[in-house]
Amino acid sequence: MPEPIARRLGSDEAELLSALIASMADAVYAVDDGGVVQFANASALSMLGYGSEAELIGRPSHATIHHSHPDGSPFPESECPLLRPRQTGEPVRVDQDWFVRRDGTFVPVAYSSAPVTVGGRRGAVVVFRDVTERERAEAERLRAEAIHASRTRIVQAALQERRRLGRDLHDGAQQRLINVIFALQAAARETQAAGGDDARRRAIAEALEETQLAIKDLRDLGAGLDPSVLAHRGLAAAIASLTARTPVPVTLDVPATRFDALVESTAYFVVAEALANVAKHAQASEATVTIEPSAEHLRVTVSDDGRGGAALDLAGGSGLAGLTDRVAAVGGTLSVASPPGAGTRLVAELPLSVPAGG
Repeated sequence: MPEPIARRLGSDEAELLSALIASMADAVYAVDDGGVVQFANASALSMLGYGSEAELIGRPSHATIHHSHPDGSPFPESECPLLRPRQTGEPVRVDQDWFVRRDGTFVPVAYSSAPVTVGGRRGAVVVFRDVTERERAEAERLRAEAIHASRTRIVQAALQERRRLGRDLHDGAQQRLINVIFALQAAARETQAAGGDDARRRAIAEALEETQLAIKDLRDLGAGLDPSVLAHRGLAAAIASLTARTPVPVTLDVPATRFDALVESTAYFVVAEALANVAKHAQASEATVTIEPSAEHLRVTVSDDGRGGAALDLAGGSGLAGLTDRVAAVGGTLSVASPPGAGTRLVAELPLSVPAGG
């Protein structure tokens, strides 16, 4: 404690105040009206790298702990807010600054500086703390946001590309194959009318069948890329269309509400992949799809009464690992509960508001 202050207090008061300041986790630092260091508690000494108070007492504050910017450029004392309360009588609070340690390294700090008058002269008392961990956490948060934004951009680009490919398949190859079907049907009628041989009729029939199968394959591929019903009628209609083709009976509880396109696409493919796993691996007799919107999230739940064990197959080709990445890319989470012999319950939590990706 500065000696002038101690002299103005009774011995008990001075001892109590000294003990309080010494025990504070925050650093405490005091200067006189000339900006000369008068006091530093143990936390201040430790944070600034000094072994004893004597190494700081009597030294000019700014020239000792605040003389440079972290890039090495000089920091003029006239621009320093730390000691400004000596002139203005007003407290100052700074949430992000830096002090120079004894070894010349910098410590990021937040501090408040308040005027204090001793012996008719106004100095300042500074309370500060090391914010290294706060800055590290903020840097990690920004890094995570950047990664998430990058993933979101990739997913959005993939969604747009799937839609483009779906349109190209529908408007291009599929239409050409339909024209081939018309031509083959016409050829079949002409061959029939002309009494053509059986071999030719069989060849035309086989070509017609193969072309129809190719169109079905293209339609299935287009639905996997971007089901048009999802874009035009929404999630409820798309999932109803999807489950109409599944070999396992599916009970649906899906609201007709429209959501963000990326959220709808992610939810659709979560359901599609989950039901594909049910059909291929679960040996289930029934499944349930439930979609529940809340204020901030869309919960997608797919459950079945099959053999379970899906959570153990993340690396075994079940598609769940890829689904985890797809959900994470929009800021969501995926969990799977699948005890052997007790069915599987897959839950995806998707944020309703997906960032545009920066």
